[in-house]
Amino acid sequence: MTQDSRKSIVKLILFGAITLLAVVIASAMMRPTKWFDENKIQDRNARTVQMMEQPAYTIDVFNLGDSLSTAGFSPMELWREQGYTSFNIGADGIRMQEAYYAVVEACEKQKPRYLMIESLVLFRYAMGQDLQMTLSQPLYHRFAFLKYHNIWKSLVEEEGIMVYHRGYTVNQNVWEYDGEEDYLDLDIDDPNSKMSVSTFNSLVFDRIKAFCDKKGIQIIIYSMPSAKNYNQVRINAMESFAKEKGVTYIDLNGKTDELGLDWSQDTNDGGDHMNLNGARKVVRYFGNYFRNNLDLTDHRGDPAYSDWDEELVEYDKLVEEMEGKSFLDIYTEKKDKEWDEKYKKEDTTNNNDVKK
Repeated sequence: MTQDSRKSIVKLILFGAITLLAVVIASAMMRPTKWFDENKIQDRNARTVQMMEQPAYTIDVFNLGDSLSTAGFSPMELWREQGYTSFNIGADGIRMQEAYYAVVEACEKQKPRYLMIESLVLFRYAMGQDLQMTLSQPLYHRFAFLKYHNIWKSLVEEEGIMVYHRGYTVNQNVWEYDGEEDYLDLDIDDPNSKMSVSTFNSLVFDRIKAFCDKKGIQIIIYSMPSAKNYNQVRINAMESFAKEKGVTYIDLNGKTDELGLDWSQDTNDGGDHMNLNGARKVVRYFGNYFRNNLDLTDHRGDPAYSDWDEELVEYDKLVEEMEGKSFLDIYTEKKDKEWDEKYKKEDTTNNNDVKK
């Protein structure tokens, strides 16, 4: 090896060491909870950060999954119904590698009794993207700077408007599903998801289950009512998968009558996701299921959980204020108002210039 080669290697190692040190220092300086409280974190990491703020060892149930799970499960409604504490730890379009670290990070200060997993995440698989996440997620888990690197952009932008209640955001839009009533007999055209659980996702699930077994957490897989995402082929595949893994599986698509689901009123986007009406019915079902089948404590009246009662008041007030709307509606109205005010100001200025 020549002297120049040795110098190049030394420079490369030195550069790598300096870069790593910079990432470590930057990660230590990250203050995601402060930025969340200031509505600066409004992206798919928001629930992870809000989870950091929960009092230690107070959450009994985690709800994990993509937007189907977060839209269809309101922890505040479960508190109202049964006094059980829960939290949505999922994210829009979450993949299994992300799901594993979501559970690990959420358990840093919590000892939940049960982990609910909405099943669509198990069907989602794309080799290239999943390979990329296999490499990136361990780094994101260890270095906060990498996970929240886009925070710097939001710090110089306006505050967001979304309000998270234990990982749930209120959506009262009503957009009816007017498709086939027997949607479970239809085919699904979804290039981002498979009709069976891939070997890769099965292995990641095994990793989640091993972690949960060690922590004494029982897993319950369920399928949220969704005319756009489920048919009988997927339901059958999930039934077989749950049986193979030795976990409970609940299909809510086969229980729409029991839920009292009204596809003309309970979905916010034409049969894909539940709105608040649908979420209340889903939570009522699970609340009764938990009460009759699981070992959970009703914490209502316990002074240690008084913050839940206080938050329920805030939640109900927000629901009342947002009647018939989503945060997207409110954001659009806000921007329209700003535009109108700007236009009026510019129009007044132009008129004054003409008069002069």
